[in-house]
Amino acid sequence: MAPAPTHPIDTKGHPIILIGLMGCGKTTVGKMLSKRTGMPLLDTDAIIEEQTGLSIPDIFREYGEAHFRSLETALLRYLLEQKIQPAPVISTGGGIVVRPENRSILRQLGFTVWLNVSVRTLLHRTRLSTNRPLLQSPDRHDILSRLLSERRPYYREAAHYRLNSSRMDIPTVVSHVCHRAERFFERFTPNEPNNTPLVSDENIIG
Repeated sequence: MAPAPTHPIDTKGHPIILIGLMGCGKTTVGKMLSKRTGMPLLDTDAIIEEQTGLSIPDIFREYGEAHFRSLETALLRYLLEQKIQPAPVISTGGGIVVRPENRSILRQLGFTVWLNVSVRTLLHRTRLSTNRPLLQSPDRHDILSRLLSERRPYYREAAHYRLNSSRMDIPTVVSHVCHRAERFFERFTPNEPNNTPLVSDENIIG
């Protein structure tokens, strides 16, 4: 029997979604957040790989990035329309925010958290990675710097909450997300457009 969650959250049937650049910690944070809240964990990359029978690098190589982004959009639409219960924690791919439609869906779907970390931290965390198509280059610093610069406004548009987590350990990140999610869902009104502005972790007290 699985242990009881230590921080259950009433999300009113809506998920908590993690976004951010590759290596920001979405998968690791998602796993601990799932255990702490009792919410199941969904990983969009893993779902797409299961549905297609192909790895993400193989999808990029055989069909191109645009096709992969279309698969992400289709999955987000499904999650929004079906309202899967119990509401999950959703870990997303780093580029899911590139499409404007996806950014809109993410804000409608639930509480979207941007895990924002420095390029230095991203380089350290991805140094041994071989399954990230956009990082298959000897100059990963330039690639990550460019991607972060390009996508920063997209993450900002899609997120309800930005957590600058470069210097935080995983339990601390999860605690911040849990407490901010509680505050978000206390004010959340289902079936109404969610235009809550992005809030940074600089506003957290304690």
